[in-house]
Amino acid sequence: MSCASGCIAIPRTGSEGWTTSRAADVRPKTRSPATLSTPRRNNRPNARGTSITRALTQVAQGAAALLYLDECDLHLLPVLRAMWMKGPRLRIPTPGQNARHAFFGALDAASGVFHWTDQDRKLARHFVAFLDYLATVYPTGPLFLVLDGAPTHTAKVVQKWLAAHPQVHLLWLPKYAAHNANPAERIWGLMKDNVAANRLAGSIGVLVAAARRFFGGLAPHPVALPVAA
Repeated sequence: MSCASGCIAIPRTGSEGWTTSRAADVRPKTRSPATLSTPRRNNRPNARGTSITRALTQVAQGAAALLYLDECDLHLLPVLRAMWMKGPRLRIPTPGQNARHAFFGALDAASGVFHWTDQDRKLARHFVAFLDYLATVYPTGPLFLVLDGAPTHTAKVVQKWLAAHPQVHLLWLPKYAAHNANPAERIWGLMKDNVAANRLAGSIGVLVAAARRFFGGLAPHPVALPVAA
Protein backbone atom coordinates (compact mmCIF):
# COMPACT_ATOMS: atom_id res chain seq x y z
CA MET A 1 0.00 0.00 0.00
CA SER A 2 1.33 3.40 -0.92
CA CYS A 3 1.23 5.85 1.97
CA ALA A 4 2.02 9.27 0.57
CA SER A 5 0.73 11.03 3.68
CA GLY A 6 2.40 8.65 6.11
CA CYS A 7 1.69 5.20 7.53
CA ILE A 8 1.41 3.53 10.91
CA ALA A 9 2.59 -0.08 11.01
CA ILE A 10 3.47 -1.70 14.33
CA PRO A 11 4.20 -5.36 13.61
CA ARG A 12 4.62 -8.32 15.89
CA THR A 13 5.20 -11.72 14.33
CA GLY A 14 3.75 -14.76 16.05
CA SER A 15 3.74 -18.46 15.30
CA GLU A 16 2.54 -20.09 12.07
CA GLY A 17 3.26 -17.04 9.94
CA TRP A 18 0.58 -14.87 11.59
CA THR A 19 1.32 -11.22 12.28
CA THR A 20 -0.43 -8.97 14.73
CA SER A 21 -0.37 -5.18 14.63
CA ARG A 22 -0.54 -3.61 18.07
CA ALA A 23 -0.67 -0.11 19.51
CA ALA A 24 -0.15 1.26 23.01
CA ASP A 25 -3.90 1.71 23.56
CA VAL A 26 -4.87 -1.87 22.65
CA ARG A 27 -8.31 -2.99 23.83
CA PRO A 28 -9.89 -6.43 23.54
CA LYS A 29 -11.26 -7.16 20.07
CA THR A 30 -14.47 -8.67 21.49
CA ARG A 31 -16.50 -6.25 23.56
CA SER A 32 -19.37 -6.61 25.98
CA PRO A 33 -22.62 -8.28 24.81
CA ALA A 34 -26.00 -6.61 24.98
CA THR A 35 -25.95 -6.27 28.77
CA LEU A 36 -23.25 -4.15 30.35
CA SER A 37 -22.24 -4.93 33.91
CA THR A 38 -21.92 -2.10 36.37
CA PRO A 39 -18.19 -1.31 36.76
CA ARG A 40 -16.31 -2.35 39.84
CA ARG A 41 -15.49 0.51 42.18
CA ASN A 42 -13.00 1.00 44.92
CA ASN A 43 -14.05 -0.85 48.10
CA ARG A 44 -13.36 2.20 50.23
CA PRO A 45 -16.43 4.29 51.18
CA ASN A 46 -17.18 6.84 48.49
CA ALA A 47 -20.08 9.27 48.79
CA ARG A 48 -20.35 9.71 45.04
CA GLY A 49 -20.44 5.98 44.36
CA THR A 50 -22.99 5.50 47.13
CA SER A 51 -25.27 8.15 45.64
CA ILE A 52 -25.15 6.47 42.24
CA THR A 53 -25.93 3.07 43.79
CA ARG A 54 -28.94 4.51 45.61
CA ALA A 55 -30.20 6.10 42.42
CA LEU A 56 -29.80 2.81 40.54
CA THR A 57 -31.88 1.13 43.24
CA GLN A 58 -34.67 3.62 42.56
CA VAL A 59 -34.38 2.84 38.86
CA ALA A 60 -34.70 -0.88 39.58
CA GLN A 61 -37.88 -0.13 41.54
CA GLY A 62 -39.30 1.87 38.63
CA ALA A 63 -39.26 5.10 40.64
CA ALA A 64 -36.72 7.07 38.59
CA ALA A 65 -34.67 7.18 35.41
CA LEU A 66 -30.88 7.31 35.28
CA LEU A 67 -28.65 8.21 32.35
CA TYR A 68 -24.88 7.94 32.03
CA LEU A 69 -23.66 10.99 30.09
CA ASP A 70 -20.41 11.50 28.23
CA GLU A 71 -18.84 13.19 25.20
CA CYS A 72 -16.46 11.84 22.59
CA ASP A 73 -14.24 13.40 19.93
CA LEU A 74 -14.13 11.35 16.73
CA HIS A 75 -10.78 11.96 15.01
CA LEU A 76 -9.89 11.52 11.37
CA LEU A 77 -6.58 10.07 12.57
CA PRO A 78 -7.17 6.28 12.57
CA VAL A 79 -7.71 4.42 15.84
CA LEU A 80 -5.31 1.50 16.29
CA ARG A 81 -6.75 -1.80 17.53
CA ALA A 82 -5.20 -5.23 18.05
CA MET A 83 -5.88 -7.58 15.14
CA TRP A 84 -4.64 -10.85 13.64
CA MET A 85 -3.37 -10.94 10.08
CA LYS A 86 -1.87 -13.55 7.80
CA GLY A 87 0.72 -12.43 5.29
CA PRO A 88 2.15 -8.90 4.92
CA ARG A 89 1.74 -6.58 7.84
CA LEU A 90 -1.08 -4.05 7.67
CA ARG A 91 -0.02 -0.50 6.88
CA ILE A 92 -2.51 2.17 7.91
CA PRO A 93 -2.27 5.54 6.12
CA THR A 94 -2.58 8.69 8.21
CA PRO A 95 -4.10 12.03 7.12
CA GLY A 96 -1.88 14.97 6.30
CA GLN A 97 -3.89 16.97 8.85
CA ASN A 98 -6.12 15.64 11.59
CA ALA A 99 -9.75 16.73 12.03
CA ARG A 100 -12.33 15.92 14.69
CA HIS A 101 -16.05 16.04 15.42
CA ALA A 102 -17.85 15.92 18.78
CA PHE A 103 -20.56 13.49 19.89
CA PHE A 104 -22.71 13.77 23.02
CA GLY A 105 -24.28 10.61 24.43
CA ALA A 106 -26.55 9.41 27.24
CA LEU A 107 -27.04 5.73 28.09
CA ASP A 108 -30.33 4.82 29.80
CA ALA A 109 -29.35 2.42 32.57
CA ALA A 110 -32.69 0.59 32.54
CA SER A 111 -33.63 0.31 28.87
CA GLY A 112 -30.13 0.44 27.42
CA VAL A 113 -31.24 3.02 24.84
CA PHE A 114 -28.39 5.33 23.80
CA HIS A 115 -29.42 8.91 23.09
CA TRP A 116 -26.94 10.93 21.08
CA THR A 117 -26.30 14.06 19.08
CA ASP A 118 -23.26 15.53 17.38
CA GLN A 119 -21.72 18.98 17.03
CA ASP A 120 -18.59 20.51 15.56
CA ARG A 121 -17.18 21.08 19.07
CA LYS A 122 -17.77 20.11 22.71
CA LEU A 123 -19.07 23.40 24.13
CA ALA A 124 -21.27 24.06 27.17
CA ARG A 125 -24.04 25.50 24.99
CA HIS A 126 -24.06 22.31 22.94
CA PHE A 127 -24.28 20.29 26.15
CA VAL A 128 -27.24 22.39 27.31
CA ALA A 129 -28.97 21.78 23.97
CA PHE A 130 -28.52 18.06 24.57
CA LEU A 131 -29.97 18.44 28.07
CA ASP A 132 -32.99 20.18 26.55
CA TYR A 133 -33.51 17.17 24.32
CA LEU A 134 -33.20 14.72 27.23
CA ALA A 135 -35.71 16.76 29.24
CA THR A 136 -38.28 16.25 26.48
CA VAL A 137 -37.63 12.50 26.39
CA TYR A 138 -37.91 12.25 30.20
CA PRO A 139 -40.46 14.97 31.07
CA THR A 140 -41.20 13.71 34.59
CA GLY A 141 -38.75 13.16 37.39
CA PRO A 142 -36.74 12.26 39.12
CA LEU A 143 -34.13 12.04 36.37
CA PHE A 144 -30.58 11.28 37.48
CA LEU A 145 -27.69 12.20 35.20
CA VAL A 146 -24.36 10.53 36.00
CA LEU A 147 -21.32 12.33 34.60
CA ASP A 148 -17.79 13.51 35.28
CA GLY A 149 -16.59 16.95 36.33
CA ALA A 150 -15.52 18.18 32.88
CA PRO A 151 -15.70 21.98 32.44
CA THR A 152 -18.51 21.53 29.94
CA HIS A 153 -20.63 19.98 32.70
CA THR A 154 -19.93 22.59 35.38
CA ALA A 155 -20.29 25.79 33.31
CA LYS A 156 -22.56 28.58 34.55
CA VAL A 157 -24.97 28.06 31.67
CA VAL A 158 -25.42 24.46 32.82
CA GLN A 159 -26.07 25.56 36.41
CA LYS A 160 -28.69 28.00 35.12
CA TRP A 161 -30.37 25.21 33.16
CA LEU A 162 -30.44 22.93 36.21
CA ALA A 163 -32.08 25.63 38.31
CA ALA A 164 -34.91 25.73 35.77
CA HIS A 165 -35.29 21.93 35.78
CA PRO A 166 -35.60 20.80 39.43
CA GLN A 167 -36.61 17.28 38.40
CA VAL A 168 -33.07 16.69 37.06
CA HIS A 169 -30.33 15.71 39.50
CA LEU A 170 -26.63 15.47 38.67
CA LEU A 171 -24.62 12.64 40.20
CA TRP A 172 -20.85 12.99 39.90
CA LEU A 173 -18.69 10.02 39.10
CA PRO A 174 -15.92 9.19 41.62
CA LYS A 175 -12.74 11.15 41.01
CA TYR A 176 -9.92 9.31 39.21
CA ALA A 177 -12.38 6.55 38.24
CA ALA A 178 -14.71 8.34 35.84
CA HIS A 179 -13.47 6.55 32.72
CA ASN A 180 -13.90 3.07 34.21
CA ALA A 181 -17.15 3.87 36.02
CA ASN A 182 -19.14 5.20 33.06
CA PRO A 183 -20.73 2.54 30.79
CA ALA A 184 -21.26 5.19 28.08
CA GLU A 185 -17.50 5.02 27.48
CA ARG A 186 -17.99 1.51 26.13
CA ILE A 187 -20.46 2.74 23.52
CA TRP A 188 -17.81 5.11 22.18
CA GLY A 189 -15.43 2.17 21.99
CA LEU A 190 -17.94 0.12 20.00
CA MET A 191 -18.48 3.00 17.61
CA LYS A 192 -14.77 3.57 17.02
CA ASP A 193 -14.19 -0.16 16.49
CA ASN A 194 -16.95 -0.13 13.88
CA VAL A 195 -16.10 3.01 11.90
CA ALA A 196 -12.56 4.16 12.68
CA ALA A 197 -10.35 1.26 13.79
CA ASN A 198 -7.36 0.42 11.58
CA ARG A 199 -8.61 2.41 8.59
CA LEU A 200 -8.50 5.95 7.21
CA ALA A 201 -11.77 7.56 6.13
CA GLY A 202 -11.81 9.76 3.04
CA SER A 203 -12.74 12.81 5.12
CA ILE A 204 -14.11 13.78 8.52
CA GLY A 205 -17.54 14.12 6.87
CA VAL A 206 -17.42 10.53 5.65
CA LEU A 207 -16.35 9.37 9.11
CA VAL A 208 -19.13 11.30 10.88
CA ALA A 209 -21.72 9.89 8.47
CA ALA A 210 -20.52 6.37 9.27
CA ALA A 211 -20.78 7.06 13.01
CA ARG A 212 -24.32 8.36 12.59
CA ARG A 213 -25.31 5.20 10.75
CA PHE A 214 -23.76 3.14 13.54
CA PHE A 215 -25.76 4.91 16.24
CA GLY A 216 -28.91 4.69 14.14
CA GLY A 217 -28.70 0.89 14.22
CA LEU A 218 -27.29 0.44 17.72
CA ALA A 219 -29.05 -2.21 19.82
CA PRO A 220 -29.92 -1.45 23.47
CA HIS A 221 -27.11 -1.92 26.01
CA PRO A 222 -28.78 -1.97 29.45
CA VAL A 223 -26.72 -1.74 32.61
CA ALA A 224 -27.05 -4.46 35.26
CA LEU A 225 -29.22 -2.94 38.00
CA PRO A 226 -29.45 -3.82 41.71
CA VAL A 227 -32.15 -6.36 42.54
CA ALA A 228 -35.32 -4.45 43.41
CA ALA A 229 -36.55 -4.97 46.95
